Amino acid sequence: MTRSALARPRPGTAERVADVQVTDVTLRDGGYLNDHAWTSDQAHAVVDAVAAAGVRRIEVGYANAGAGFPSRELLGELVAAAGPATVVMMVKPFGDEPDWAALAGHGVGAVRFPVSVARAGEIGPVLDRARRAGLETAVNLTRVSSEVLDAVVEAAAAAAELGAGTLYVADSNGSLTPDAADELVRALCAAVPVPIGFHGHDNLRLALANTLAALRAGASHVDASFDGIGKGGGNLVLELLLAYLRSRGRDDFTLRPLAPLARVLREETATRRRQESAAWAAGVLDLDIDQAGHLFSRSLDHILAFVDAAPHRGPDRTGDTDTPPSLTLEERK
Repeated sequence: MTRSALARPRPGTAERVADVQVTDVTLRDGGYLNDHAWTSDQAHAVVDAVAAAGVRRIEVGYANAGAGFPSRELLGELVAAAGPATVVMMVKPFGDEPDWAALAGHGVGAVRFPVSVARAGEIGPVLDRARRAGLETAVNLTRVSSEVLDAVVEAAAAAAELGAGTLYVADSNGSLTPDAADELVRALCAAVPVPIGFHGHDNLRLALANTLAALRAGASHVDASFDGIGKGGGNLVLELLLAYLRSRGRDDFTLRPLAPLARVLREETATRRRQESAAWAAGVLDLDIDQAGHLFSRSLDHILAFVDAAPHRGPDRTGDTDTPPSLTLEERK
């Protein structure tokens, strides 16, 4: 079968596809749908399937902030099951820290620190401690759609100077467009001397388009989860991303090993479906999960009325700072 010229990759895109590193976030971000109450069998099924599919970075949960999953015993089992894949954990940078040496001793290879743009300059000490334990480090700048572009670039440069090995931007609100993702990543690649990653959310069904825009702009790391399960509007769908990359020459990825997860994660995927209307409303209005949380328990009628009553936003761009709407007391009843 011959593809039309319109369906072929643009010049320069294939090289970036060949180099992109995929991190699976099913257990970590998807854990927001079940309060991180994964069973051992579910956790093993996810790691086994994702590793067999060729994904070489697997994020399995939080290492602090009172996280009960995974236990240290289970963590060791998941590291063994991951085989050649690097096991990654997320660490909230301000507060109780994990035992870095123990984390590395269990086989964790990398940690990622989520941080707001405003606090990126404070992350140096925790980065140092993680690096001294032999862990790869990355910083995830969160909720970038609610920040002006210059502030994001300045925060990224600060995090890189403080020792971040990779710098991710997270479309936490699921509100970016491909043009905004392109502009943001190009600016970061020009200003920051470390690899750039993109973590997309799918509120507007733009996670794949935004991720591809980020790759074409120079990003080399991207995140996804099985069926897109995750906080708020969910993530980029892993099987969709791998299918796209495989069709562009990445034969190291294969999709069939992921099929059993449709059964193993049926409750979590069903929860994501129930949240779709609230998720796209939050994405359209650029609301973070705290501002939009009340929508996830509302009827479709309430959600549509809320969107009807919302003020207009400005042009789509990183840093649209219009005041987000809020429900009236009557609407909250």
